[in-house]
Amino acid sequence: MPFAYYQRLSRAQQAIYRKSDERTEIRLPDPAALRPLVAALEHALETEDRAVTQAATERMINGLNAALGIPAVRVEVLAARPHRDWGELHGLYTQEPRRPAKIQLWMRTAKQRRVVAFRTYLRTLLHEVGHHIDYAYLGLDDSFHTEGFYKRESSLFHQLVSDAAIDATRDGARWAELRNASGKTPAHYAKLGRAERLERLARAPGELARVLRGRSESKLTRRPDETSWSAAEVVCHLRDAEEHLSGWMRLVLAVEEPPLLTTGTADRWAEERQYHRQHAGDAWNAFSRRRDETLELVPGLDETRWTRAGRHARWGRVTVDDLLSLMAWHDDNHLDQIRRALEGRA
Repeated sequence: MPFAYYQRLSRAQQAIYRKSDERTEIRLPDPAALRPLVAALEHALETEDRAVTQAATERMINGLNAALGIPAVRVEVLAARPHRDWGELHGLYTQEPRRPAKIQLWMRTAKQRRVVAFRTYLRTLLHEVGHHIDYAYLGLDDSFHTEGFYKRESSLFHQLVSDAAIDATRDGARWAELRNASGKTPAHYAKLGRAERLERLARAPGELARVLRGRSESKLTRRPDETSWSAAEVVCHLRDAEEHLSGWMRLVLAVEEPPLLTTGTADRWAEERQYHRQHAGDAWNAFSRRRDETLELVPGLDETRWTRAGRHARWGRVTVDDLLSLMAWHDDNHLDQIRRALEGRA
């Protein structure tokens, strides 16, 4: 099933989109020959040295292109990802007249400037190479994010990374970037029973209402500092995140292994949707309504449907059960943030 933006494409672009969607795999002639380059790239990233990582990235990309018999690309590894104006950019593929195509990759996160996890970096690399493959290997006139595109990206990843390494993405390490102020990640919530997590989701709107009740407008809209959200802005985020995560859940239940796309960063949502102008009570009403709709999705799901999954660029395979853990963690994380904001603490 095409993604929503398909309807906005011209007929010629739709034809390219459909052609892209039909191809779901890129078979490498000898994946084992490339795995030492993958291992070297992982070690290079661990050094946190940009020049070392750049050299290893070039060798990895050049080896992959050579294996497919397609032209080389220019490679540029940069430091921290662009933030706010760009969203949070992970990689970029560009073409210029009479010059080789260029792939840019960012090795550090925007806010905390930490070196990204290796599998996140490799997925990003393969994503950008995927655009090059569309043009140079498949002969497409444009490169669209189709379901076929994401499946091709995954096919490359699974050929280049051993099964043991892939299985390792199922542990808490993949959620490390989501560690909150109390040190918890969604992996901590995954250890709870499913009924307990569902109860947590059902409780959240009431808990939020009790935290907000009786607070003045000035207190709700006061930011603890220049870079932190007010309590009202956090409620707006909870509302929008609920729509986003519930949408992922619906998609995973309806489509086989869909890509889980993120439309911008939380800060970008806040800016574009003008959270600072919105009323906390209205945002709470919308959040509560959307949470009820989310909880209506899950009664009667058998184990097979709880284990249905989508593919996320950073987190890998994410099941419906994983989304339940993520949402429970997200509630507690931001309820704590609201309490701190009301006390004037970031």
